[in-house]
Amino acid sequence: MKLIHVGQDEWMFEDSVIDFPNKKSASDNESSLLKNKVENFVDAEVKAGRDIDDIMNEVMTKFQDEIMQDFNDQPPTSFQVIQMTLERDGYEVARDIAQFLVLKSINDPDAYFNLAFLCEEHGDSFLALLSSRECMRLYLEYFPKKFNWQKSKLPWGIMENRPFLRALFQLANVYADNMCFEQACEQGEMLIQVCPNDNLGIREWLVEWYMFTEDYQKIIQICDNYPKDMLANTTFGKALAYCYLGKMDKADQAWEAGKEVLPEVAHEILKKRHPRPRGIVNSYGMEIGGKEQAYFYWQDMGEWWESNDTAQALIEKKRAEKKKK
Repeated sequence: MKLIHVGQDEWMFEDSVIDFPNKKSASDNESSLLKNKVENFVDAEVKAGRDIDDIMNEVMTKFQDEIMQDFNDQPPTSFQVIQMTLERDGYEVARDIAQFLVLKSINDPDAYFNLAFLCEEHGDSFLALLSSRECMRLYLEYFPKKFNWQKSKLPWGIMENRPFLRALFQLANVYADNMCFEQACEQGEMLIQVCPNDNLGIREWLVEWYMFTEDYQKIIQICDNYPKDMLANTTFGKALAYCYLGKMDKADQAWEAGKEVLPEVAHEILKKRHPRPRGIVNSYGMEIGGKEQAYFYWQDMGEWWESNDTAQALIEKKRAEKKKK
């Protein structure tokens, strides 16, 4: 594996654009032919000057049936083995399997990612951090000196870039899990820098981490970078940041802009009690713009609203305005 330049400021990992696991079977030739077909198509389109995201969208349309058939013929991945073990035998056995797979492939960043993912999901945050750091160290060995972290991009649309982007996202999160918010912000900023579309949504976490580091101007900047965003932290983060800066008028303006985008979140912030909506278990699969999103936003960020005098004054002002209507 290595990182190669594919035109303008865009880069991609050199492994096959689509991950075709190695296998020894009767269908090996078909898999190899498909791999070559996809790679030849991508190479030709890149040389023709097309945007890489457009190319990848066409790949997934043009070769979808063949790709899915090839995936269906493959043995389970290491990640799938770990998850199956988890379901059958529990966390400790799954962790032992994940650690064994690390030892079996000691220089494979994906092995460390799988271990870190499992540990993070089960609250073993320190082991998750150690595994994530090693995962990232190994990935960074593939980066050439001419890769410019301020200008170079790793588009999400290139399938082979996604494992690295997920690993960087994970490292930021496990730093935060371990209360290392400055390091979490540093990794999150790196992710947005190389993938500004932020397909993984790290911007929402950055708003919260910047509250811990008191980087309120950075909250304002990241919210300005994603106007009309439907994530709650980037929608109301600007209002909250201005409250902590003691700028009531600007906080009021940012509040009104946020209310236009996510009125349910605004309504939740103004409540005096915050009961859990009926029928929800967790935040996975929640409806954007709905009561569930508003409830989970308050669970994450409500303490910040309650701990600041300007924020409380803004809430009281908005409650009074609401009563007049």
